[in-house]
Amino acid sequence: MGTFHDTKDPLHGITVVAHMGDTVHVGRCHERNETTVVLLDVDTHNEDESGQGPDGRTNAEYLERVAKFGVWIKNERLILPSSQVENMIPLSQYFRRPGESAPKPELARESSANQLQSELKPLAESSADGEQAVSLTEAACTEVRRLLSSEEVPDQGLRLAVSGGGCSGMVYKVEFDREKTGDIVIPFAGFSVLLDRKSTIYLRGITLDHDSGLGGKGFQFNNPNASNTCGCGESFSV
Repeated sequence: MGTFHDTKDPLHGITVVAHMGDTVHVGRCHERNETTVVLLDVDTHNEDESGQGPDGRTNAEYLERVAKFGVWIKNERLILPSSQVENMIPLSQYFRRPGESAPKPELARESSANQLQSELKPLAESSADGEQAVSLTEAACTEVRRLLSSEEVPDQGLRLAVSGGGCSGMVYKVEFDREKTGDIVIPFAGFSVLLDRKSTIYLRGITLDHDSGLGGKGFQFNNPNASNTCGCGESFSV
């Protein structure tokens, strides 16, 4: 479960995998700096020369299992030297839905290492390569344009954000707002989507839809980064 703090490391409160050679530590990231990494509620698994741990599983098999069922806590607090931590990967990277193939450890490491290096990089730059930070369905676009027209307030865009709270730890925020310094601005037909850099870590790759039918739920998020979503669809964890 992730906890949102504007002044904390982007991984603060998120359950992560810290790779150290043949050993992986799984716990909530509490602090990360140039000298140490502090994890809370930690489980540890290591492979021997045969490529298996004491439970008969490889590290990749172990990580896939704990991504589904959680960890068996062995240390309430573990301090690791930053120089020995090869990388830290959100545990959600190892969550596999039915029919999906298991991630290869080296690919997961490379993918997540690249992701962590660009956590605070403006996603507007990636749009030039054809990668869209967020997507809106036609139904969502139509509703946004309708609402903006009824607001009759110029120079506003649709702000998507994340804050701490809700039954799963994090909640979505949808509101109309003006562009602020540091925002990532994604143009759509007739309006722009505004993202603060912190929220992009949790919203990268989402699709926003809108259900206006009888009993419709309004705006709905399809978030590939969420490992758990509450029944109302307004709260999630990673």
